[in-house]
Amino acid sequence: MTVATASSFYVEQVRNITVVCFTVNALDEQNYETISEELLELVSLVTASGPSQVVVELSAIQHIDELGLAMLQAFNDSIEDSGGAVLLCRLHPAVASAMSKAGPTCEFDIRTTRGDAMWSF
Repeated sequence: MTVATASSFYVEQVRNITVVCFTVNALDEQNYETISEELLELVSLVTASGPSQVVVELSAIQHIDELGLAMLQAFNDSIEDSGGAVLLCRLHPAVASAMSKAGPTCEFDIRTTRGDAMWSF
């Protein structure tokens, strides 16, 4: 069931897991300001009732730059700081490559499929 929408993603609640599905094809300098604000609002919504389990589906994202990685890392850290957990899934090969090149500054828990991510909680 869709519980929230933003210009760059929509949010579903599946059992007790929040699923964030991006609808834009890039996380980069061009949309940094908008998406950062939307993710910040989402953190407040998701953590309002305590620790949350969040799956971020990235299948629509075909390009990510350093700012995009920083957005995802900040979102991840904010959820974890509130006692929750974030799993990323369905990465485009270019996104996976960018994450691997970023090295230790970019640490995410990644699963291949949405189902794998959801069953990991």
